[in-house]
Amino acid sequence: MKSHRLESLLKKSSVRGRVLTSPAQLAGYDADGLGYKTFRPDAVVIPTDADDMIRVLASARQLGVPICLRGAGTSLSGGPVAAQGGVVVHTSGLRSVRHICKSGLWCEVECGVILNQLDEVLKPYGIFYPPDPSSGPVCTLGGNIAMNAGGAHCFRYGVTSNYVLGVEAILLDGSVHRFGGPAGGRGDWREDWKRFMVGSEGTLAAFTRFWLRLLPRPDKVWTFRATYPDLITAERAIHALVAHSSFPVAIELMDPRCVEMVENSPMAVGLPKNSFMLLSEIDGPPELVDARVEAVAQILREAGSQDVVFSDDDEQRKKLWKARKAAGGLMGQLSADFVVQDAVIPKRALAELLQLVYDEADAAGIRAVNVFHAGDGNLHPNFLFDSRKPGELEKVELIGKRLMQRVVEVGGTLSGEHGIGNDKTAYMPLVFGADMTRVQLAIPAIFNPRHQLNPLKVFAGRRFEETNGTAPANGISTVSADLAHDAPHDEIYENAATTGSRCFTHFLDEIDGVLCLSADAKLAEINAKASPSRLRFPLILDPNATLREQVNATGFAPASSRFGPYCDNIIGMNWRFPSGKVVRVGERVVKTTTGYDLFRFLLSTNGRFGEPTDYVVRLRPDCGVTRVYGLFGESTDVLQAAADLLQTCWMHWLDSIDYLVGSPEDSGHLRIVVNSPVSESALIEDFVSSFARAHELVYQPEAGRELPADGIPDFVFKTSPESLLAMTREIAGQGGIRCVALCYNGVLHGYLDDETARVDRIRRLVDEYAQRLTMGGGDWFSRHLPPAEMSPLEADWVQLLEQELH
Repeated sequence: MKSHRLESLLKKSSVRGRVLTSPAQLAGYDADGLGYKTFRPDAVVIPTDADDMIRVLASARQLGVPICLRGAGTSLSGGPVAAQGGVVVHTSGLRSVRHICKSGLWCEVECGVILNQLDEVLKPYGIFYPPDPSSGPVCTLGGNIAMNAGGAHCFRYGVTSNYVLGVEAILLDGSVHRFGGPAGGRGDWREDWKRFMVGSEGTLAAFTRFWLRLLPRPDKVWTFRATYPDLITAERAIHALVAHSSFPVAIELMDPRCVEMVENSPMAVGLPKNSFMLLSEIDGPPELVDARVEAVAQILREAGSQDVVFSDDDEQRKKLWKARKAAGGLMGQLSADFVVQDAVIPKRALAELLQLVYDEADAAGIRAVNVFHAGDGNLHPNFLFDSRKPGELEKVELIGKRLMQRVVEVGGTLSGEHGIGNDKTAYMPLVFGADMTRVQLAIPAIFNPRHQLNPLKVFAGRRFEETNGTAPANGISTVSADLAHDAPHDEIYENAATTGSRCFTHFLDEIDGVLCLSADAKLAEINAKASPSRLRFPLILDPNATLREQVNATGFAPASSRFGPYCDNIIGMNWRFPSGKVVRVGERVVKTTTGYDLFRFLLSTNGRFGEPTDYVVRLRPDCGVTRVYGLFGESTDVLQAAADLLQTCWMHWLDSIDYLVGSPEDSGHLRIVVNSPVSESALIEDFVSSFARAHELVYQPEAGRELPADGIPDFVFKTSPESLLAMTREIAGQGGIRCVALCYNGVLHGYLDDETARVDRIRRLVDEYAQRLTMGGGDWFSRHLPPAEMSPLEADWVQLLEQELH
């Protein structure tokens, strides 16, 4: 399209926004943080608000050019760039923090909000949003969610996808849809479509606003710094920290080359230049973290460090983290170009993969610097080079190719937090063979069939072609293009059919705490495999039910208060499609953003698109002893105590915080479950007893108890935490219903004693509460009732997906 006509159309659609077309204006949008790959857009539009952006997306067919969404442009994988020309939609105008719900631990924000801006707004409320990529001072939440960003502190707290409750998105026809909401469920939809949106890299829809899960701020933080003479001793420390009951928030490693670079800069903090530097942190209630300090320091010493320093001084902490997070900027000052790769591997392969990086880079004469999230095996090797020198870029690409091949061979994945963009599309066949590529491409076929949104990203064959309104059927014409030979990666594509179709075999990885076993396994089998390694799987509802039965009945268990829902603790599976074909979905590592999140979507579909045959579950350290505490008293006191407990940072350390009520006459009680070392039992008991006294409650400790076994619920209502307890009282007041409210998760598990009237009673409850639940972005489910009916639009989406899954 001629530039003047494109400019005219954009000005008509974005009536209050800005339209940029001059070469000087467009130059700032040529690249993202990857830098050396540049793509000049034909125009940039900066909408002033969501309505402006809706009009731009609604004009997409008329524009007839690719459209790329962009926040701050800090992506490191060639994501928010106009790889095929067209229009960049810059979302910087949508920068409002619209609502903060402290009692429900959620907020509503627009897509252009800066990450650190949100943190400053949340501070006075005593709550925070945990994901913290190094670009926090400038990156936007829209970009974070598009790329499923992580950060240094995601080792314990998790990545962006663990905190997205809802997404408002604009599709290419200008229609606006809300997937989920503050309650974090499906909303009006039968399926959980927001799972596809998170990490979709701008290829499915334009985001306008989000609902995000929050946590109470920790009261105290201890930061540890230890140096090691070699990689082996540093790796020993990492493995020991991962398994320790202190559950470090972060475990970071800087190699000697990175340490030297920092120490030769204004960021110097006095580190030995010839050492590996390990940075770790623990946080929580002061009495708890203070009791753990010496044990963590001892782990670092026993691994081989003669230089362990730790402090609870906030200024010292900020200095150390500034040095860690400034590494990327320093590399940019030292080199004309640099590439920071992003891959996740099982931690037992850390030393091997880092040595591979050094050997390959040194042999090619390329400088390699490593600084990465060691706790979850998320490598970030940096390669410094000058793309103006003939052959240097090719050398870096060849190193990247060999690295990614080995990453997949050892059981890793291509990206943990940076995404694929256009930088790593050539390696996707290592993960997805022809069959799974076809299934993956069925997802953009639903929302973006002509690949007009962000083409040439994630999968190389996603190319936009103006077809006079005729879209390729389900986007499948792109598959053959994506699997075509593309030098210099011919052997990757030749092996795609076998490499990407591999299924999981049963295994136990003691270091990563990951177990693969049958979906029909019960608690006894899980314990038999995990317990000898002092590991456990805490999300159990019924020890006599299979894991598949529990997952199909609900997404949550009591321990979800601390560890999240099943979809954050089952990380991969072998899935049998209706055709009978079994494929691998998900990963064996706990952190990934490689392709569309088909795994989490399928996990919650309860057999409608097939069924799991095997699960890969994330285990947790068994700290020693599990204790159950019951807090009893007047109904109003119990309810107030539950609300108050969620606002303390102790809630990070309690496996479950549940409100149980069994009849209209029952005032209900709080059930608190803690798994901790025996040495900390007195500390925890002091906290629980003093908390009970402060709320005029009586507490009854039940030492030696196993995890609660509530059984598989007859119905599940998902709402927001601030609405949950009142709803639970209402429903229990109807009589004949035993209720277990998972307080932090906003989940009500209901159990009916009368089997003869069970179906009718559940149906009446659903009729009464469904609208209230879905309006807040929640949902309901019962194993005794058929799922909610689909709208005609959702039925079309499901049909498109089923065509590839059958």
